[in-house]
Amino acid sequence: MEIWVPYGDVESLVTLMQENLGETIDPKPESHVDEMLVTLAEKMKGMERVYICDQKPATLKVVKALLAKLPKEGLKFFALAPKKVETAVPELKEAVEKLRLPGEAAQGTEGKDGKLSPDIAGPSKKLAISTGEPDPLIGFIDAPVALALAGIEGTRRLAYKRRDGDEPQPLREGSPSYAAVLQETQAIQNAEYATIITRGGEPYSIVEGDSVKQARAHYLSAEVPQTKGLVVGAGGRGYDDTLSHAIRVGLGALKGVRKGGEVVLVAECREGVGSEALQMFLTGRMTESFLKRGAYVEGLEEISYVTDLKERYSVTLLSSLPELYAGGKLRFRTARGSGEALTKVFSSIGRTAKLNVVTRGCETVLP
Repeated sequence: MEIWVPYGDVESLVTLMQENLGETIDPKPESHVDEMLVTLAEKMKGMERVYICDQKPATLKVVKALLAKLPKEGLKFFALAPKKVETAVPELKEAVEKLRLPGEAAQGTEGKDGKLSPDIAGPSKKLAISTGEPDPLIGFIDAPVALALAGIEGTRRLAYKRRDGDEPQPLREGSPSYAAVLQETQAIQNAEYATIITRGGEPYSIVEGDSVKQARAHYLSAEVPQTKGLVVGAGGRGYDDTLSHAIRVGLGALKGVRKGGEVVLVAECREGVGSEALQMFLTGRMTESFLKRGAYVEGLEEISYVTDLKERYSVTLLSSLPELYAGGKLRFRTARGSGEALTKVFSSIGRTAKLNVVTRGCETVLP
């Protein structure tokens, strides 16, 4: 059996004998961009500012389609990574401003104090658009949460503080962390939100209202028998750019493997490790004394996720990360190709063992 798993801009071929294949969860692409544009066109009436809250392919595809239908005159566009947006959407060439952090001054001006980015403050009518994804700390990152993380100081720190446990809880309804972040968004005036849900990486629908409940209905997969091994892809470009992001979106698939089993995480990690906390951990700067001080750095919750991964499973990372990072402090085995990864897995659990395969962790949360 040949199964293609997203890996950066391309795909990695996983080949398994029929007797080794457990369940395969591989969402097939299904695009509904045209239907989504009807909803977005209504939201765009009287709009003055558009915030592109991520650089995921589905977000950029919808923005590009929207610009083909509506004039961009009179609109101001903001993004955390303007160049990436402009590369994917040439229609916005030199038209996207960098979303400033709270307190960060525009070039040639003095800074402003406060929790809110000066770019999202004020009464102007604004639209935030992003692609939703399960998150082990907050539960679900939709457009309101994405804008808060980008433009309100201390948002993820607040989510970490309000958590009620260290276990990853993607797509959890009633998450205190999600509720805390959503409350912060009330400081943003005149905002409309569009959260894209994907199917096989393609824009599938737009979430409105109770986003977590709708996302659960879309993402939750049928229960699968646990096997000795699991291959999980983060989801390709936009999801596996860094190791920390890949781990976050891959955690929801772990119910598909037995405790003590083998996990192969397929993630290119072309932009490196990711969060400050994970970088500190890998370089030995995440000390016990630091943790006891109660200070928060971006991604601190990931340390508990990584620790739990190492205790429960044997992990092989198929990525471009140097062995120094992946195989050192993390104690993950490393592989440059799927054949090498599977050879290591079967040498550990036996040639007759079965493996479940989840091609897109960003779209899969097993109950």
